Amino acid sequence: MKNYTLFSAVKTAFVLSFVLFTISSCSNSTANEEEEEIHAEGFVLKMNGQNVIEQLPGQEISGQFNLTVGQETDLITIYFIDDEGDQFQPEEDEVSLSSQFSTSGVAEFEQHAEDGTWSFHLHGESGGSTQLTLKLLHGDHSDFTTKPIPINVEDQSN
Repeated sequence: MKNYTLFSAVKTAFVLSFVLFTISSCSNSTANEEEEEIHAEGFVLKMNGQNVIEQLPGQEISGQFNLTVGQETDLITIYFIDDEGDQFQPEEDEVSLSSQFSTSGVAEFEQHAEDGTWSFHLHGESGGSTQLTLKLLHGDHSDFTTKPIPINVEDQSN
């Protein structure tokens, strides 16, 4: 009878230890994942070290691009802003930047591999106005979408 009681006590202690270890492991990994995951709440576009366009968390866009037909901007780099106001650029392999214009043919978005994932140029294609929307893509879905960025292209031949 004693062996059975001792065996039951050891078995119960082992099961409880395993359950506690499993619960603490799960809660620790979730906490670490939440700490590591940063969400974009805004962005800033920098050109030649200067902020040219920004959307601070909870605010509207400030700034716009003014181009002429045939003009290419200097290199523009996007930095995302988290909920604490800190700037960051995601480092994960599965994230990328996409672009969409409200009116096609006015401006062009161009990226070069040597400039990195978060940098690009704009080209003035024809006179008019358009709006550029940038998306921080995680796989096939957007983790963050900018508010429309105004772009005016002037045709100086007229």
